[in-house]
Amino acid sequence: MPKIDLNNAEIVFLDLETTSTKFDAEIIEIAGLIVDRNLEIKESFDFLIKPKDLNKADPKALELIGYSEEKWRNAYELKDVLNILYPKFKNKILAGWVIHFDSSRLEKAFHEHNLDDPFDYRRIDIFSLAVAKYGLKNLGDKETLTKICQILNIDRGKAHSAYDDAYAAYKVFLKLIGEENLKSFSQEIIVYTDGGSLGNPGRAAIGVIIKLPQEVKEYSQEIGERTNNQAEYEAVIFALEKIKHLYGKERIKQIKIILHLDSELVGKQLKNEFKVLEEDLFPYFVKFHNLKFNFGEIEIKIIPREENKLADKLVKSVLFNKFSTII
Repeated sequence: MPKIDLNNAEIVFLDLETTSTKFDAEIIEIAGLIVDRNLEIKESFDFLIKPKDLNKADPKALELIGYSEEKWRNAYELKDVLNILYPKFKNKILAGWVIHFDSSRLEKAFHEHNLDDPFDYRRIDIFSLAVAKYGLKNLGDKETLTKICQILNIDRGKAHSAYDDAYAAYKVFLKLIGEENLKSFSQEIIVYTDGGSLGNPGRAAIGVIIKLPQEVKEYSQEIGERTNNQAEYEAVIFALEKIKHLYGKERIKQIKIILHLDSELVGKQLKNEFKVLEEDLFPYFVKFHNLKFNFGEIEIKIIPREENKLADKLVKSVLFNKFSTII
């Protein structure tokens, strides 16, 4: 199996049901689930869509789907569903079983309703992953999703039910990538931290910049009365705790943190190059090393102050402008 690196993006596992297999067929159900950066389900959705012209529908397709006027009585307008889902799909990776079928029809629907394609440019075709591992001949000529579920001992759910198909594809994906490929999700996160006080000790603040694969997060806050060194430690600890919160305790085991700070004393203590002789700093030192065990690797770089201007600016924005943000 090829390694899979999704750069920590969230994924939408999706399935459509349509009135036929033709490209201009109507979408009459959209369902699926959104998973977070740890591949854990954070949200699910299932919308029945009102058809506009059943005269063009394939009766066999409607029978497979289980279409009935009664079941679809309270169905939504396609336009309304697209407007609901558009912000949920924005910049996420689209995944599914034979995903080109759903992707092309969904992109067409968004275009016809004056919306651009909200998804990230990448797609995950779980059928192709299954073929790469088991070969096409072992998946059967029809109902290949059912066959792979049997091979992997996964509850198939009801075939041609959009949500069950999407959920089954998600479970297949997890089985196919396995622990070995989950390791390939590992990545480096660049962090800049700074801390300072007015008076040393005095009113203190921290500034933290976390460079994630798809965004940069900035944090600044006042922390009460501290020394400069205590504030430097608190900035580092805040950054690690924030990353742990963002990614979860399992995911961070695969993450390497490259931590930049401009305090030589604190940096060399964290690297075990200086002993911690200051009694007030020892609890911070212990807390850092307890947190460190949660991560795959933490590399500490001591940089000149001029290379840490952005984090320093966040600290000063709190101390001198009396402005604090927690994002």
